[in-house]
Amino acid sequence: MGGRKASSQVSCQACSREGHDSVDCLLVYTRCMKPSFNGILKLLRSSQPTSLGKKFFTCQHPTCNGFQWFEEAFNGVSSSSTKHPYGDGCFGCGATDHWIKACPWRNTPCTKPNCKGMRKLKISGTEHNYGISYLKCLECDTFEWLSDVLVASKAKELEGNVEEICSFIVNKMNLNKQ
Repeated sequence: MGGRKASSQVSCQACSREGHDSVDCLLVYTRCMKPSFNGILKLLRSSQPTSLGKKFFTCQHPTCNGFQWFEEAFNGVSSSSTKHPYGDGCFGCGATDHWIKACPWRNTPCTKPNCKGMRKLKISGTEHNYGISYLKCLECDTFEWLSDVLVASKAKELEGNVEEICSFIVNKMNLNKQ
């Protein structure tokens, strides 16, 4: 009575591969690999004449230039020799001014109140988040994606810069009044 196909005969609607459906697809809801973007990769088809119909991933954020051809991403999930998404530089945070051994995120204090533990920088080996960096406290098991921490860190940095600028303007205005 019209039951479901055997799992080996099922074809995924997202990646067109056989053996799984889109609910179980490794490439659906994959996080963007760029540290400063906390987005999900979208699977799209090219409309360019030279690559018409070819599938590719791009970050949901319009300001992120994250791009990867579908075949490269799919082969990367199943291959143990995947090239790191950051290219040259730190495999932990993606910065190009240092290597992983000198990464400032390798050993940082835990941010959970009352925890005195240290967070270690790790790289995910799970299929859905392969190669994505995260911080994990060895004492309380608190977990944070490094991309989330970097976004928060950048926001605090900008907040500090705005305060400095405002203070400078106020001081300038007070000097002009005298």
